[in-house]
Amino acid sequence: MNAFTIGIAPTNDPLAGNPPRWYDWGMTTASKFAISLPAALAKSLEKVRTRKRLSRSAAIAEAVEQWLAGQQVGDADRRYVQGYLRSPERLDDTTATASGATAGWEPWE
Repeated sequence: MNAFTIGIAPTNDPLAGNPPRWYDWGMTTASKFAISLPAALAKSLEKVRTRKRLSRSAAIAEAVEQWLAGQQVGDADRRYVQGYLRSPERLDDTTATASGATAGWEPWE
């Protein structure tokens, strides 16, 4: 029987700055965060992640990825608007574009 089968860390002196070796197994490409969530949000997270059969880490990672993607779209939209505020389209340009786009349409009755 070794230290792992009985649940004792081989290096078990965290006060000396040596966390147990098993603590970081498999976490070489991830970062750890300790976060606090409002109780209602935590309850909703647990309900959805259980239904989707996700770990907490996977569920939160998915949420953060979606949030970051939304931020990138927001940045693109902001740059788009700023560009048009710096150099607005002329009425002639928009009229010509609209006329060209609708040239093949049947007239409305």
